[in-house]
Amino acid sequence: MNESDKKKSAVVAAFALFLAAGIAYIAFTNEETQPDYETPPPEKVVEQYFTAWNDKNYPDMYAAISDGFKKIEPTANDLRAFKSYAESQKISNARVLSVNEVSNDGKTAAVSYSVEFLLAGGTKSRFDGTFTLKYREGDVIPGWKLIHPYGENIDAS
Repeated sequence: MNESDKKKSAVVAAFALFLAAGIAYIAFTNEETQPDYETPPPEKVVEQYFTAWNDKNYPDMYAAISDGFKKIEPTANDLRAFKSYAESQKISNARVLSVNEVSNDGKTAAVSYSVEFLLAGGTKSRFDGTFTLKYREGDVIPGWKLIHPYGENIDAS
């Protein structure tokens, strides 16, 4: 092998080593900086639901609802229908007054809440209730989900 071929081989070997080191760095760094996703607890899901409503963030609000409820409730069967339903309530502001987990067995939880709605006409209306949430592994977005946030239809699956 002549001197020119040796230099080319050394450059190729150095480049391959550099490439392998870069790939290893990215792989290890990505693992360390990407924490496992932890689903929010039931109380937080309820709080996020009302906060999203206040912010008119309908995708986040919709994500808090179980896929089972979306299948049985016509006003929640897709994001467009859900947004239309939420807007039809004429709520211009939703303020969370309290959220408290009442029970939780790891699969089903009950969360009581108190919210104050500011209606489009300027009237304030307080609403107290309890949401039932189930931990859904099989939903598109797994985690704690509201199984009957409104209406008579209840996701009993």
